[in-house]
Order: sequence, then structure tokens, then C-alpha cells
Amino acid sequence: MLVFADTAWHVISAFFIFFAGVFVAFAQRRIFQVSNGRAISLYLWHSFFCVFYIWYSLNNTADSTLYYLNSLEYEFDFSFGTSGIYFITALLSQGLGFSYGNAFLVFNIFGYIGLLAFASGVQEVTRNSSRYIRNFSVFFLYLPGLSFWSSAIGKDALTFMASGLVTWAALDPGRRFPAIGLGAVLFLIPRPHMAGIFLIALCLALLVSSQMGAIKKLLLLLAAIPLSVAGVQFGLSYAGLGDATGVADITNYFEERQGYNLEGGSSVDIAGMSPPMRLFTYLFRPLFFDANSLLSFAVSLENLLLLLLFLVVAFRLKRTRSNLNRFAFAFYIFFVLGAWFVLASTTANLGIAIRQKTMFLPMLIVLLFSIWKGGSNHSRNSESVH
Repeated sequence: MLVFADTAWHVISAFFIFFAGVFVAFAQRRIFQVSNGRAISLYLWHSFFCVFYIWYSLNNTADSTLYYLNSLEYEFDFSFGTSGIYFITALLSQGLGFSYGNAFLVFNIFGYIGLLAFASGVQEVTRNSSRYIRNFSVFFLYLPGLSFWSSAIGKDALTFMASGLVTWAALDPGRRFPAIGLGAVLFLIPRPHMAGIFLIALCLALLVSSQMGAIKKLLLLLAAIPLSVAGVQFGLSYAGLGDATGVADITNYFEERQGYNLEGGSSVDIAGMSPPMRLFTYLFRPLFFDANSLLSFAVSLENLLLLLLFLVVAFRLKRTRSNLNRFAFAFYIFFVLGAWFVLASTTANLGIAIRQKTMFLPMLIVLLFSIWKGGSNHSRNSESVH
């Protein structure tokens, strides 16, 4: 069952799925404006980690194997969360007769679209930057963790696609608002609580920004406010907080979730940390003193790169301003802080944190490069934050 291809249909399917990704790499030029060379290199990079993840999942415990095996007997009783991934995977395995490897290649394209959108966002905010900053920003497009986790069957491919799309769309929301709606759906299917955070951040950003026209802002608010309320309520119910009556219930839930994730070689006692240390640990660890394997050492290199970017921007914060429009700046701030706090408060396992933070890393990285750059607007239609 867990094979890349063992029939002629599997081989033909793999061929067409892979070249569908190549088609996306060239077709995206009109949308994301990433050069063909960069798009192809990102696709090959992302696909390498897809193939590596297939091998990894067959030799180690991985959610992707369970998603595929359960999809073979799934009865298409759709619901959000894990069942949503079963539903999508069952469409591939039962509906199209795709093998384990075929399904991986499809999810690989989902994650790749998110990577393209992220690359486009980085490209926009660094367009007028020095060559040094532009070259440095390229390293973040090839972070192994982003491509590894988003290339497999599972929730991470969809949420990373959502994160990349909304990161890109926020830079010009007046013309790209369909991508914002698609991003909300992609968050909702695998992780409803993240859709709630996303919609709250969207509402707050619309309220404080002045870039969009009054009619568009009103229409988006009329849609976003009830959706955000419904999304938060659904997210709370999905997380087991549907009967919460106060702050104490939520606090108890956070402590309980921390306990669930405390066991294991990559865990830390996050419950006993101060909030600043908890946030730092979630975003920047493991570092080298935490590394106990080749994989954790590689992750440490990524986290060091992210920490260096964070520190550079922190030291320059008083001397430069973000070149983002007001909506994008507000939206990134609200979503990153909301997601960072909630996720850091509900998990203590660094292995899980490495995967989860891909849901807001694209926004954080684009935000940091927009501040480091400073200077003129990145778009004729943008109003910089002052």
C-alpha cells in the first residue's frame, strides 16, 4: 500500500503530477512574478524534500502514512481538522487510484504554491533593497524546514499554502483579496483554530488600515466579522473549549495541552517558563546546545539564521520604518503575535513547534525584511507605515 508506484497507472500519474508542478512554475509568472529560473529551482528543491519525506516516512513514524492508510477506507464523511485531510487524501487514493507516492506529489504542489507566494512577497519588499539584503533574503526561500514539512501528505502543506498566499495577498489586498479568501479556507480545513486567528487579524487590520477604499473595506468587514466570530467559536469547539466560560477555563486548557506535549526527546518544560522565554523557545529553538541529532543540528542552523535576521531588525528598529502598506503591516503584526502566542502556549515539544511555526513564518520573515529595508514604497499603490 505504501509504495511510490507499483502499477502503470501509478507511473503515468506520477509523471503527469510532477509536470503539473512544472506547469505551475511557469504559469505563476503572471501572478507571482517570480522568474522562471527561480520558480523551477524552488520546485526542484521542494520536490527533493518531497521524495526525501517519502523515504523518511517509510522508515520512521510519520502522520502521512496514517493519513494515506486511513484514506483507503474513508467513507467521505467530511469534517474539519484531521478528517479534512482524510477527505482530500481519499479523493486521491480512492477517487483517482493514486498511490502513496502520487498523493505525496499532489500535496507537494500545494506546499510549492505557498513557497512561490512567499518568494513573491519577499521579492516585493526587497525590490529596492541593497544587493546584500536581496541576496541574504534568498536564503530564507530555501530553508529546508519550510520545504520539508510542506511537501508531505498532511495538514502542513495546506496551512503553508494558506500562509504563503495571504502573506502575498496582503501586500496588495485591493487586487488580491480572492487569495485572502482562499487562504481562510485552507486554514479552516486542517486547523479551524488558525482560521479563527486569521479572521480576527483580518478584521483588526481592516479597522486600523486606510489603504483600501471605503466600499471594499465595508464589504470585507461585513463578511469578515461574522466569519471571524463563527471561526473562533468553531475553533474553540474543535480544540475542546466549546464549553469554556472564562479565562480560567482557557488557562487550564493551555496547561493541559502543554502537558500532552511535554514527553519526548525534543521537549522542554515550557509551562514553567516566563511568557517571553516561552515565545523565544518556541520560535528560535532548538539551537546548537539543544541539538542531539543531525536533523536537530540542521534545524539549529535555520533557527540561527532567523535569530540573526530578528536581531538585525531589532537593532535597526529606531532608524528605519517598514515599507509595507498599513493593511499588510497591521495584518502581519496581529496574525504573527496571535498565532505565536497561542501556539507557544499550547505545545512544549520542539518537534511539533518546528512544524507549526511554518504557519506564520512567511509573514514574520516578510515583515522583518520590510523593516530592514525601509525607504520607499514597494508598490505604487502602497502607503508606507510611518
